Amino acid sequence: MNLQLTIGAIVLIVVGLAIVAEVYRLRSTKSRRRPGSNAPVRRSAQLEKRMVAAFEGPRKHYGDCFAEFSVWRQPESTRMDVRTKHAWQLVDKFYRSMIVRHLWQSLAELVKGPVVINVDKGAPYALVWTEAETAKFNDRGVVAPWVPAKGRVGTLLSGP
Repeated sequence: MNLQLTIGAIVLIVVGLAIVAEVYRLRSTKSRRRPGSNAPVRRSAQLEKRMVAAFEGPRKHYGDCFAEFSVWRQPESTRMDVRTKHAWQLVDKFYRSMIVRHLWQSLAELVKGPVVINVDKGAPYALVWTEAETAKFNDRGVVAPWVPAKGRVGTLLSGP
């Protein structure tokens, strides 16, 4: 028998076996179920309607610095993506954090499970807020300016 013919037949057999093995591997990974992939990520219009009120206080105090937002329900958490306008950059970083914490707390009251807020995702000045950020944020006793003062009527001075 010819040596070149034998080597060619062996190479064809090896290539054929490799193709069969690859097809088997691809089919077996498709049939395996992945955890968490059953429920797709979906936008929650109901939560978006309820979150509009949370934006009113900061908007009244700092102006119209929010372009848009969307709330997404995921199998393991709830995510809110917020896009801002140029006016957002004029707000002090401390007060930006207070605003985002306020939004996080408002959303966390509405849903069960972890909440994540992404502000200007992908931008160099992007901000991601989670429960860990809320726990380590030091508000230095400053009350958010858009929160109404409770129990104060008139002035603290009394007398004629």
